Amino acid sequence: MRFIDRFLVVLALLMFGQALVQAVVRQWEDFAALARRPPPSWQKPAPGAPPDRPAPHTPLGQHLLPPASDRDPAIQVNPAPPRRPETRSTGTAFAVGRDGAWLTARHVVDGCARIQIRRGNAWDPAAVEFADASADIAVLRARGGGPPLPVSAGPLALGEPGYAFGFAGQGGPSAIHAALLGRARTLQSGRMAGSTPVTAWAERAIVPPGERWIGGMSGGPLTTWDGSVVGIMSVASERRGRIYTVAPEVIAATVQRTGLRFVPPGAAPVSAGPASFDAARDELMSRRSVVQVLCAG
Repeated sequence: MRFIDRFLVVLALLMFGQALVQAVVRQWEDFAALARRPPPSWQKPAPGAPPDRPAPHTPLGQHLLPPASDRDPAIQVNPAPPRRPETRSTGTAFAVGRDGAWLTARHVVDGCARIQIRRGNAWDPAAVEFADASADIAVLRARGGGPPLPVSAGPLALGEPGYAFGFAGQGGPSAIHAALLGRARTLQSGRMAGSTPVTAWAERAIVPPGERWIGGMSGGPLTTWDGSVVGIMSVASERRGRIYTVAPEVIAATVQRTGLRFVPPGAAPVSAGPASFDAARDELMSRRSVVQVLCAG
């Protein structure tokens, strides 16, 4: 090999080595900057905006929940029959403020002559402060409950686990482990006419095991692993093992419209997982962050 050829080979190797060193240095600088960046929970959100929550884990091929669309699958919801004076029904509500603010599903309290929330063996009176015209969401006022739950507008990932809490069957404390399927929309007539975006979830497990009638869980919160509320139990297809919850953006709009806070003072989220969502249920209900609602007349 001639001298000039050797010189060119050595020069090419030196240039490649220099480029490799520069790339490693840039990668290390990016990593160091990321390590210095405070996590989202340390950053103060803009006034009235929902707080950041950690982005869901999205493995290769998994996607974030898309925006609501008129092409989302439609779920027909039949209007409830007129209430009679002797009619009694139950649902669930959860605290979103130390001042006695509670969120629930509108159909739980719609048309009730008297509303009460359970406090141990007693029942406290409650009143509807806000009821959405078409979405299945309402704000109640009653005596202050336990530590309120934070509300989040997402983001959510398809396949992400969720945990719903309420009083199913004969009013027993219950919880559901579910996985996010995607978007849907409810079509309703009567007092709650219109089309409203909801999120669809597939049941994975329920406690107590074997509980199949989950109507009493309506109005209960559906949380992510970190305890942030991203849904309100609204409709269920027990045959298919599907639950449909009020969409996160609808909850966020209600929070802003009614002057509530996404993270109220004293908020204490309860984390949950596939092996611990029954323990999360027990804690939420023992401290009265999630309560049973009675509608009479």
